[in-house]
Amino acid sequence: MGISYGDNPPINPWRRLHDPWACRSERGRAMSDAAELQRLARLVEMYRQQLTALGEQIERLSQASVEHQEVIQALKSLDDESLPRIMIPLGSGTQLLVDQPNNPGVVVDIGSGIQAEKKVSEAIEILKKRIADIEELISTLQSEFNDTELKVKDLAAKFTNDAEELQAEENEQPSKEETEEPTSSKTTPKRRRRNVSGELTLDD
Repeated sequence: MGISYGDNPPINPWRRLHDPWACRSERGRAMSDAAELQRLARLVEMYRQQLTALGEQIERLSQASVEHQEVIQALKSLDDESLPRIMIPLGSGTQLLVDQPNNPGVVVDIGSGIQAEKKVSEAIEILKKRIADIEELISTLQSEFNDTELKVKDLAAKFTNDAEELQAEENEQPSKEETEEPTSSKTTPKRRRRNVSGELTLDD
């Protein structure tokens, strides 16, 4: 999710920091505003990365659930004695066509890398339990995904609002010409001169 800046383009909150016409308190506030915007941007990016990771986990678990369901369907076909041949899925759209076995056994990973032979019915129950655990984990991750997505939306909205307020304050700052004090004109002292009689007089 990208950050939306609304109708106004991104602003440069550092401009007021180096503006010789801005007072010290305004520069301090600009620095605080800029730091807050940077903090919000970092939070949004962090949560976006979390969303990506959660989405990938949910996708992998969903694929695992589908694979377990396909295996269960294949195992159920082993109990159907009316079928002379059965198809066992191998993955990637490939299935193995075999004759219906008599009293087949199934080797199942029961955890910690240990495999054991189980009856078809027992193997099916084990896989169903795994699917239930996977679906529960998916539900937990999906809830976390939704909460994180809401945080991203709220933070992005706050970022946009704060940026617009800072832009408005920038626009309200008086221009250099308006704040510059007019140069006071210097009064040129009048020169004295002598009249015909030699007395000193002031020029009019």
